[in-house]
Amino acid sequence: MEEAQKPTTSQEARKDPNVIYIGKKSVMGYVLAVVTQFNGGAKEVYIKARGKSISRAVDVAEIVRNRFLPDAKVGNISINTEEMDSEDGSKTKVSVIEIKLVK
Repeated sequence: MEEAQKPTTSQEARKDPNVIYIGKKSVMGYVLAVVTQFNGGAKEVYIKARGKSISRAVDVAEIVRNRFLPDAKVGNISINTEEMDSEDGSKTKVSVIEIKLVK
């Protein structure tokens, strides 16, 4: 019998409750998620986004810091490029940002 395949680091990161992945929902929905994490006792929250959602991630971080949690600070910002498979089978490079907020 074969062993279960070890999850990749991106799959492991998705299980972390302190990571908010930014997509196409409203900015305030993600702001609420970040504030909820901090109110639940989290000391740090990571906001992650790819491609066109990067500007929305920056908006979320700034709204959290300026309107809801003025004591929250930007801990670290990391940028990267990931290769993704496109629908036609070719590889596409996508920009990625990760913003760490610390309370």
